Amino acid sequence: MSGVISLTILLVIYAVSELISRKTNGIIDTVLTISILALVGFWTGILPKNLFTNSGVEAFGMAVVGLMLTSLGTTINLAELKRQWKVVLIAILGAIGSCILIVLVALLVNRKNFGIVGAPIFAGGNAATLVLLNALRAKNMQLLSTYALAVLTFQNLIGIPVATYALRKEARRYLGSGEMELAEKAQTQETPKRRPLQLPEIFDTPIINLAKLGVVASLSYGVSLLIHGTINYLVLCFIFGIIFYQLGFLSDSIMDKTSSSGMITFLVTIVILGSLANTTPRTVMAVLVPLLVCLVVGTIGVLVTAIISAKVFNVSREMAVALGMTCTFGFPTTMILSQEVASSTGQNSEEQTALENYLLPKMITAGLVTVTLVSVFFAGFAVNYL
Repeated sequence: MSGVISLTILLVIYAVSELISRKTNGIIDTVLTISILALVGFWTGILPKNLFTNSGVEAFGMAVVGLMLTSLGTTINLAELKRQWKVVLIAILGAIGSCILIVLVALLVNRKNFGIVGAPIFAGGNAATLVLLNALRAKNMQLLSTYALAVLTFQNLIGIPVATYALRKEARRYLGSGEMELAEKAQTQETPKRRPLQLPEIFDTPIINLAKLGVVASLSYGVSLLIHGTINYLVLCFIFGIIFYQLGFLSDSIMDKTSSSGMITFLVTIVILGSLANTTPRTVMAVLVPLLVCLVVGTIGVLVTAIISAKVFNVSREMAVALGMTCTFGFPTTMILSQEVASSTGQNSEEQTALENYLLPKMITAGLVTVTLVSVFFAGFAVNYL
């Protein structure tokens, strides 16, 4: 099969999966559909085992993973995180609670590696999966690679229903509590100050933005070599992304300004799913029980931590649960759920607007913290113990 046909097949599978995700409002997400279609294709012989390699995507995709992690650093608004410190702490504690419980249970049943791999992915999704898969494939741990993909693929099937239920209860509580304010969203924008490494506007072009991402990712790789991999290269990409965004060298949400965000997301997704070609039905059955245990135990960890956090930070249990569960799906599902709950719970446009203004900023901030900050650091720490 020629390279262009292999690439086209992958693009079509990705497009169909993305369409299904949009139609189901993220409940059946892109990764889940791609995984199912790819596995069915490989197991039935319809798709060749060398599909990923033959398309040329796998090798190039690995090269751009660093760019993706670097760009994630430019989505971190430190001022906004400081303003919503309660939300940030509740989300972080929820992720920590799930990780601790998953690892403890894994140690109790003598499945340490399953706990080490499953915990960061449950607590953050794609970013953690990228870091862990990079390490697992280097060590040729096929079973754990399949397990990592399984946790990533199915975590939102438990996270979304739990978060939706909690948000609906919180929305009803909010409407009946007398707290509702119909004020417009606060305008917190300030006149931007020029930063030390900020370049003139002439340098703000798609290819230059890509080049800047490449420079920072390369710097991260160089530092990783200097410290002999003590801190994972991809974790350094994320850290340097935050630093160079704060210094002004990288602009806000820079990946959106490269005119290649869609293609890079496609490439990185294929990299994540690259090991599916070598996954057998027996391997899937072998990870089924650990997967179910991870999802259930992780959810219990979030719920227990949320109950404690609600008392400490004086928020409702329902809000704390919803914020904690954002680790299983992240953006844009955090936005979609908030909007849907607001529209279905509010009795009129004013109530719907008030609910959206109340829920949306909290959910987006919580999802950002768990899926970027928490997951990358947890995964970078975990790879040292595989």
